[in-house]
Amino acid sequence: MTLTVSTDLSVNTSPTPVEEKLQDKQKALRDSIEKGEPKIFGVAQIVIGLLIISYSIPLLSAERTMILNFGVPWWSGLMFVISGAAAIALEKYANLKAVSVCLAMSALAIIISVIALVLYYADIAFNPATKCHEGPHQMCHHQYYATHFSRGLKATISMFSMVQTAMSFAFTVIQYNQRRNFTGYATMTELHPA
Repeated sequence: MTLTVSTDLSVNTSPTPVEEKLQDKQKALRDSIEKGEPKIFGVAQIVIGLLIISYSIPLLSAERTMILNFGVPWWSGLMFVISGAAAIALEKYANLKAVSVCLAMSALAIIISVIALVLYYADIAFNPATKCHEGPHQMCHHQYYATHFSRGLKATISMFSMVQTAMSFAFTVIQYNQRRNFTGYATMTELHPA
């Protein structure tokens, strides 16, 4: 901040060229974040997380398998909701620290999603569908329908996890590029908060 004193002893303050450049870079960061549309990614992640959780509720009535024993749909869905909430908050708090936190949450969501995908496909592979053993009314035993229903739900949830992985990856790349473009101004931002 530059202070100037006029002849009538009035004091005027004006930003220094460094402060003006810092303000310009902070505005550019905010514009860059808004261009990345974190709110859209955040809402999509929350919706996918809630879909995974809600689609997994019927699995509670099916045979207990590895997916249910580890609680995969619940912790993966919850992680997606948290990652989406961080992305939505990024638009409100558009600074480098918020970008870094959101970047970390998105990267963690990718890791969780990949782990969940591996567990879903391992569960589907280790729990094959049962053969149709016709009962008294020329219908298959209820176990046949139950295992097919369970496998179908797991396959559907795994597709949601794949979409989540792709979205988190794309959002992470966008955030990484934003953070990299403005990292040189992080120390100045800490010295001169806007």
